[in-house]
Amino acid sequence: MDRENQTRLFVTLLFIIFIVLFGRLWQLQVLEFSSYSTLSKENTTRTIPTLAPRGIIYDRHGKVIVANRAIFSVYLFPSSIDNQDELKKVLTSVSRIVGIPPEKMMKKISENKSRPFEPILVKDDLSIRTVTALEERQHSMPGVVINVRPVRYYPYKNLAAQVLGFVGEITKEELNQLREQGYNLKDNIGKEGIENTYDKYLRGIDGGQQLEIDVSGRPVRTVGALDPVPGSDVELTIDLELQKLVEKNLEGKRGAVIVMDPRNGEILAMASHPSYDPNIFAAPMDKREWERMDREGHPFLNRALSTYPPGSTFKVVNLSATLQERTEKLDEMIECKGYYILGNRKALCWKATGHGKLNILEGLVQSCDIVFYQLGLKNGPSLLSKYAKGYGLGERTGIDLPGELSGVVPTEEWKKRVYKDVWVKGDSINYGIGQGFLIVTPIQMANVYGTIATGKRYVPHVVLDVKSREGKEVFKFKPSETGSIPISTENADLLRDTMRQVVKRGTGIAAEVKDMPAAGKTGTAENPGKAHAWFMCFAPYSSPEIVIISFVEHGEHGDRVTAYIAREVLKWYKDNSDNKETKVIKG
Repeated sequence: MDRENQTRLFVTLLFIIFIVLFGRLWQLQVLEFSSYSTLSKENTTRTIPTLAPRGIIYDRHGKVIVANRAIFSVYLFPSSIDNQDELKKVLTSVSRIVGIPPEKMMKKISENKSRPFEPILVKDDLSIRTVTALEERQHSMPGVVINVRPVRYYPYKNLAAQVLGFVGEITKEELNQLREQGYNLKDNIGKEGIENTYDKYLRGIDGGQQLEIDVSGRPVRTVGALDPVPGSDVELTIDLELQKLVEKNLEGKRGAVIVMDPRNGEILAMASHPSYDPNIFAAPMDKREWERMDREGHPFLNRALSTYPPGSTFKVVNLSATLQERTEKLDEMIECKGYYILGNRKALCWKATGHGKLNILEGLVQSCDIVFYQLGLKNGPSLLSKYAKGYGLGERTGIDLPGELSGVVPTEEWKKRVYKDVWVKGDSINYGIGQGFLIVTPIQMANVYGTIATGKRYVPHVVLDVKSREGKEVFKFKPSETGSIPISTENADLLRDTMRQVVKRGTGIAAEVKDMPAAGKTGTAENPGKAHAWFMCFAPYSSPEIVIISFVEHGEHGDRVTAYIAREVLKWYKDNSDNKETKVIKG
C-alpha cells in the first residue's frame, strides 16, 4: 500500500473513531441525561420519609380519643457503606447501642436489595439516652441517620379498642388490593375499626427530607424537604364518659354492650371484652406474640358484631308475628306446668314449677317458654323467618366497622340445603324461644329493639363527620332509614306496652330506674357450657332516646348480670343525657 492510501485509511479510521465517540457523548449527555443525573443525585443525596400525622379522633363532645406522639427512629443506608467489612463494623456498633442483633439488621438489608437507595428502619421509639449515644458515635457509623416520626397514640389504652382499631405496616396482600389508591410498600394503614374503615381520610400525605451525603456516607446537610400533609380529623358518635361506664361494667366478663340512639342509628357506646391496648402496635409485633394474645380470650374480636343465639330476646319477634297474623287470641289462656310434651320430647320452661295459666302478653312479661313453644309451632318457620327478616335479622346492618357478620334466619329450605334434612316440629319450638338454628349479632338486636322503639330502622354508625385540619367538612354521615316495623301501629303499641311491663314488674325488673322508665326483654340463651345472658331495652319508654343491648357470654341469667349493666347505663343517661331539657314521662 502506498503512502497516499495509508494516509487516506488513517484519516478514515480517525473519522470513524470520532463519530463513535461523538455518538456516545451525545447518548450520555443528551439521550440518557435524566437517567444519569438521577443516579448522580442518588449517589450524593438520600431521602428519609417524613410520615404524615394521622388525623385525630374525637368523641361526640370534642374530647380526644386517639392522637399521635413523636418518636425517634434510627435508619440505615447500606448503599452509603463502602464494603462488607465496613458494614459489619457499623452493624456491630449500632447493635451495641440499640440492642438489635446484627444478624437481624443484615436480614432486613438482604430483603431490601431490590431497593438499594431506600433507608432501612432499624428501630423505632428510641429513648433520649439511646439517641444521644447514636449521635455521639455518628462520625464512625456511615449510613446511620436518626429521624423523628409520628406514631399512633391511644391515651385510654383498652377503651373502645375494637371500635377504634389500630395501625400497622401494609401487607403484600393489602398492597395488591390498594396500590391503585395511592398506597405504597411500607405505608402504615388502619388494620381494624375506625382506623381501617376511614383510613383514606385519616392517613394524610407523607413528605420527605433530602440529605446530602459525603463520600463516607455521612449526612452533611439538608438540601430539600417536602412537608407532610396531616390526615383529616374524625368525630365519633361515641360519648367518652358513657363508654368508660360500659367498659367498667364489663370488666372481668366476656361480652358486649351497645348503647344506640334509635332515632338516627348513632352508637353512643360500644364495648367488647376482653379487650386489648392498641398502643402495642406502635412497634411491629412478633407473629407468635399476636397468636398468644388472640388465644387468651380473643380480644381482637368485636363481640358486638359477632353471632350468638338470641334466646328469649327473640320472643318479641315471635309475638310480633302472632299479633299481626292473629295466630293466637289475646284472651286465650295457655297453661304452663313447667314443661311441654312434644312427641317423645319433654321441653322445659325456665321456671320449673310453671307459671300457671296466662295469655300471650303475660307470657312475654314472665318470659314463659311454654307459651312461646306453642306460638313457635303455630307460626312455624315461614312466619317466624318473615318477621325476623322484617326486623332486619339475617343480614348485615351496614355499620361503618369491619368484621360484621350476617347471622342466620333459618327456613325449611335453608335446613334442607345446609343439613340435607327436613324441618320438624322440634325445630319450630326451638325457633319460638330464639334457640336452634337462629343466630344473631348484638348490633342486629340493637336494630330490632330500636325499630320497636321508634317504628323505624336506621343504619347504625360510629362516625359523625370528618374534617380537614383547616376545619373543612370532607364527609358527614347522614342518617339512613332502611326499614320500618313490620306490624301495625296498634300492634306496635301493644308490644311496647307489654315490654314496659317486663321491666316494671316482670323478668326485667332489675333494670327499673326511677324517672327513667324502660321497656325491654331478658334473655338466657342455651349453648355448650353455661348459658349466655342478654338484656335489651329502650328508654325513656314514652319517647325513646336510647337502646341498650347488654350481653355476657356464659352469664347464665339475663335478669341479673346483664340487666344490672343496663340499669347502670339508664342511671347514667338520666343524669348525663345530651338533652337535659327532655321531660321524662313516667310509665
